[in-house]
Amino acid sequence: MKPIENSKTTNIIRAQSTFCEDSLKIIAYPTCLLITWNILSTTKILLENILGEQFNDLHMRVILSKKSKQEQMTDFFISDPSGVLHLATIPTGIYNCELVVSNSHNETITVKRSNTIHFLQSKNHRCKEIQWEQLIDDPQMWLQAYSGYTVYE
Repeated sequence: MKPIENSKTTNIIRAQSTFCEDSLKIIAYPTCLLITWNILSTTKILLENILGEQFNDLHMRVILSKKSKQEQMTDFFISDPSGVLHLATIPTGIYNCELVVSNSHNETITVKRSNTIHFLQSKNHRCKEIQWEQLIDDPQMWLQAYSGYTVYE
């Protein structure tokens, strides 16, 4: 049997990067904000297994939070696992957002949190199209649950 020389053959095990990650970013322009997101196929499979429903049946939202004098939030329902949301006439403030997925039982998982940016509106526009809600800062509420385990000897 003839030995194989490894110096002459180079095998590519993976053509992809070894590190992949879901993305959610806020990009500020002088008159608007862009929110971009991308959910990977491996994350889709994990969400299906955890939430117990097909990925296409899950509800996806981008929750935009604004902090100026008081903290406010609004959400945008999205249908694609990747895309861009263009928001014009956004007031000045500090913004961040979350990509959230829910099932029909209203069980919710935050997939990704974005960077935080300070947005300074270059023109004095009022934001009429977005419905902002007051963000209530309640302490974490814990629900009573029971669990059990078995010790095998």
